[in-house]
Amino acid sequence: MRFKTKFFTTALALASLGCAPVVTQAQTAPWTLSGALVTHDPDIQKEGSTYWIMETTANGGIGVKYSSNGTTWTQGTPIFGSGLSWWKAYNPSADPAQVWAPGCINYNNTTACYYAVSTFGSQTSAIGLTTSAGGIAAGNWVDNGTVVTSNSSNAFNAIDPQPVADYSGNLWLSFGSAWGGIYIRQVSKSTFLTVGSSTNIARDTSQVVENSFIVKHVFNGTNYYYLFLSKGSCCSGASSTYHIVVGRSTSITGPYVDNNGNSMMNPGSGLTIASSGSRFIAPGGESAIGDSIMAWYALDSQNSYTPVLFINNLTWNSSGWPNALW
Repeated sequence: MRFKTKFFTTALALASLGCAPVVTQAQTAPWTLSGALVTHDPDIQKEGSTYWIMETTANGGIGVKYSSNGTTWTQGTPIFGSGLSWWKAYNPSADPAQVWAPGCINYNNTTACYYAVSTFGSQTSAIGLTTSAGGIAAGNWVDNGTVVTSNSSNAFNAIDPQPVADYSGNLWLSFGSAWGGIYIRQVSKSTFLTVGSSTNIARDTSQVVENSFIVKHVFNGTNYYYLFLSKGSCCSGASSTYHIVVGRSTSITGPYVDNNGNSMMNPGSGLTIASSGSRFIAPGGESAIGDSIMAWYALDSQNSYTPVLFINNLTWNSSGWPNALW
């Protein structure tokens, strides 16, 4: 999410919402969900038998949801709900406790969560890191400061972080939005801090591209990396044009191409797997558990364009590409 949204100030209580969007391109209906479903930028995790969502929240800090079955969701206590002092350097506004778009990974029984701190339309941004020894449920959250920062002199915007392990077990962080698109940088397995330089792996001069998420999936014996992206406008109510696209590569640093062989650096590239339906529009902010489950949000046009959580099985066609999410 490149800009702070206004949705939460008008969000309705959708706790009992349990419907799937009505759209013509559906292949399998999303899971029927209930409980605390208002969400933005959901990052889905599973530790043991418990599902977790880390999210953007208006209430301060990193939002948390949890579920014993993946379908009934309870709102948890945010991480750093009162804010951290260093956040003010990147968000000095009246709401310095709000941060965006967390992305988490569990490695060696430690969960590392990255998140963005910025303000509306600003390239003065930072990706922060917090870690919890023992995982999410342990709640041992420690502030590790910043891992990537940006300002007007950089080619990228340091927001929308997503960690991923490659097929060799090395850790990486993809990030970015406007001002150059999506970049990737290696991560230390001991400190979870980034190391080395950044590689530009996706951009689109015709529209904003953001919310990167990389999924590993083997097709015909080849180890592929699938780069999922949210393209378009996330936060413009009825005029929002968000949609989810995907490209793939045999190298985590690219080059990535879509199903037609178009470079993911080109305008309009990417296989679209989710676009607006009749009631729920502007799907985006996607994340996945392995290569089998994907979460995202969409705006409810019948409830003040409130962002709502969706989850579905991530399935694959005979050409090695993901099927439509809804």
